[in-house]
Amino acid sequence: MLNSAGEVSGKRWAFEWPRSWWMNLTFAAAIGVLYSFWVMGSGPINPHNINWLAPDAAQHQVAWELYRQDPKLHWPITFSDRIGVPEGESMALMDPDPLIAVLLKPFSPLLPEPFQYQGLEVVLSSTLQLFFAFLLFRLLLGPNPFGVLLPALFFLISPPLAWRFGAAHFALSNHWLLVAALLLLCAVQKNSPGSTLRFVGHAVILAGVAVAINPYLALQVLFLLTAGVVSLLWQRRLNVVRAAGVMAAVGATCFVVAAAFGLIISGGRGYAAGGYREFSLNTLALLDPQIYGALLFRQLPSPFEQYEGYNYLGLGVIVLALMGLPVFLAYRRNYAALRYRAIIPLFACCFALTLLALSTKITFGSATVVDLDPREHLTPYLSALRASGRLFWAPYYVILGTVLLAVSLSFSRAWATLLLSLALLLQLADTHGLRRWVRSANNQRYGSPLRSGVWSELGKFHKNLMIMPPWQCGSAASPGGADGYRIFGFLAAAQRMGINSYYAARYTEMNKEMQCGEAVSALSSKPLSPDSAYIVTPFLAQQIADGPTGPGKCYYLDQFILCSAKTTFGLTPVPPKPIERLQDKVLDAGFEDANLSAWSSYLDVSASPSTARARSGRQSLREADGAGSVYQDIAGLRAGHTYSITAWVAGPADATASAQITVYDLGSKLATSSSLYKPRESWQLVQHSVTVAAPGTLRIHLIRNQGSGTVFWDDVSIALER
Repeated sequence: MLNSAGEVSGKRWAFEWPRSWWMNLTFAAAIGVLYSFWVMGSGPINPHNINWLAPDAAQHQVAWELYRQDPKLHWPITFSDRIGVPEGESMALMDPDPLIAVLLKPFSPLLPEPFQYQGLEVVLSSTLQLFFAFLLFRLLLGPNPFGVLLPALFFLISPPLAWRFGAAHFALSNHWLLVAALLLLCAVQKNSPGSTLRFVGHAVILAGVAVAINPYLALQVLFLLTAGVVSLLWQRRLNVVRAAGVMAAVGATCFVVAAAFGLIISGGRGYAAGGYREFSLNTLALLDPQIYGALLFRQLPSPFEQYEGYNYLGLGVIVLALMGLPVFLAYRRNYAALRYRAIIPLFACCFALTLLALSTKITFGSATVVDLDPREHLTPYLSALRASGRLFWAPYYVILGTVLLAVSLSFSRAWATLLLSLALLLQLADTHGLRRWVRSANNQRYGSPLRSGVWSELGKFHKNLMIMPPWQCGSAASPGGADGYRIFGFLAAAQRMGINSYYAARYTEMNKEMQCGEAVSALSSKPLSPDSAYIVTPFLAQQIADGPTGPGKCYYLDQFILCSAKTTFGLTPVPPKPIERLQDKVLDAGFEDANLSAWSSYLDVSASPSTARARSGRQSLREADGAGSVYQDIAGLRAGHTYSITAWVAGPADATASAQITVYDLGSKLATSSSLYKPRESWQLVQHSVTVAAPGTLRIHLIRNQGSGTVFWDDVSIALER
């Protein structure tokens, strides 16, 4: 039991849990290493092994390798001109752990190439998770050895943490940040001399570190620290002015770190992303082991996308909750150390995070309980939190800690030790399937289709590797398909080249518009740059041959088309297979008909032929005001074959409305779209490839999205690629 001083009463054990944080860290490191090897296997821990990295882990590795090879110093410090050539981009947007990357970069000359730290981050995360759990339960339960060790082990093997290891997004596995925030909140309740000042200093440091690692974790840390400040304000240990000063110091630290680490996107654009309301928390998440299996519980029906909200408690913890919480609540008056002025702000923080995690569409299993925003008016403002299910991690650890604390306080030490030991074994058995999946997922081998020795010569002749169109403009239409970012990202890193094509969690939209629009269009109007090697689609290879570069600069190599204006690589130029242009398929392709009789309007857009601009002929299509499109059905196409749909777009320089081609396949009932293009004064080529399903009919939409300015379209065409 706890006495009035908040200490554990009763007979002292023959030995105590050490106070020294060095000893705690050493012990945590020993267990953390063993646990990491057990869960991951030895292959991923090997820093020279990159064959297991895919899919997201490959994205993070490419970011780190390109960043470490950049010899220049930039602001922000995570920026590199080797990513997103020619503009450059912050590697932090590609979701590695940017803090580790920044700390390791000065030591790059001493590190082997390649060098991956993602397996080592599992060791670090496991160690720190256990270390701060040791400190937390030592603070709450006193020097009881088993009372500290057993609850801390539950934190180490928590299912959400193990799941992040399997999902190969290792920056998000730093759950120790949340445990450290809980430790700070609990420690300051002791009200020892200097505790408030220590809380403020540690809070500023922890918030800055969290921002430098991952924004999702940082937001939860900020909520927990805010609960701590509210608690101090309520206890009158801080007045309103000082509490505001603490929050201002924490906020300023977060802003400075975010700016330094490239997390503040120029113009405020780029953080909105799809998936909000889908990648959310299900109200049954605590009882849902999903596909990984469990001893008692089975996968519950829920939307597939809610895997991001995986927060299964585990049978061992559920049993402890059923046993310990009723006793704890019945005798809660006996625990004088539990101050409601600390508990209420913490639970309010968890309630707010839970609401954010649930999103505006709250689900119970497969059913929608309530949709707070059916027209999704709030989605544009909340879409930056698209994987909102992750925001339940802080409440999860509060629930876990509460259950473990309830058992420890409700029973004698001997009984509590026995119950915790048995529950730990039950928890390990119940989550065995999850850890088996983690090990399997991280021990796959991913090869490369690039077999020719020519690929290893690219870096001798070229500074950059240009993939056209880049992966971020639509993976289906980019060379290499969905795996293209990994194939060519690893190639660029191995050859120490910059690359324009990359996979990021967020994109700087202005850069993306240029890379997907102007840069691709330039292949038909400008010669290839001699400092770059190009990997292009068959359609763009034909554009290069027909443009200023001329024929004879492209080669088939391992089923890809490699182009260079500088060298032949010792290869004999092979002209690309001619594109079969279907001239008669698109009616009124140049919009010369005054009535637009071949085109139909969709949604609210003002569309008409115009002589104000024309790329060829006398007229083009003018779309002004509103959002919508004109469309035309193209029939008689060959099912199973890939077609390239192209059109040219232009507009005033100050226009904010974007344009894109959307293709609806009447057979498969699926719609796909090109990247968004920001119209410019000069004509840009918009291109989109699609494989046709039976019976071979596509509906082509020329879309004007919401915004200001006029969008002009001209010279629509369709061609058979393969």
